[in-house]
Amino acid sequence: MSEKRRDNKGRVLRNGESQRKDGRFMYKYTDNAGNIKYVYSWKLVKTDTVPKGAKDDLSLREKEKLIHRDLEDDIVPCGGEMTVLDLVKKYVAQKTGVKHNTEANYKFVINIIKKEDFGKKRIDKVKLSDAKGWLIKL
Repeated sequence: MSEKRRDNKGRVLRNGESQRKDGRFMYKYTDNAGNIKYVYSWKLVKTDTVPKGAKDDLSLREKEKLIHRDLEDDIVPCGGEMTVLDLVKKYVAQKTGVKHNTEANYKFVINIIKKEDFGKKRIDKVKLSDAKGWLIKL
């Protein structure tokens, strides 16, 4: 019978979990596109303490829950590499059966976004205040 993998405190590690030599925990998973991704945390569970000088963050198991929920909902964790312009193009492509003037307005907005720096920002880095500020600037 094989032994179960354990961390330095003797807790059993789940599939994909491991502990590095420096004490950080790592979770390895495959996203919906088939790419291998890694997530790190100093805490395995919520009640663990963070070493002195390390950044306090969500525990590894909490991050795992969020990742699994996003993967089940076909959401790309962390926004992937999608920009605001890509997102607007994807939204407009799903709008079928619109009138000619509406389609022309969509193209007009896409042309404006192409020229702005705001359109090149990754969607996971954009805050609501950034979007409101850009709309006011228009």
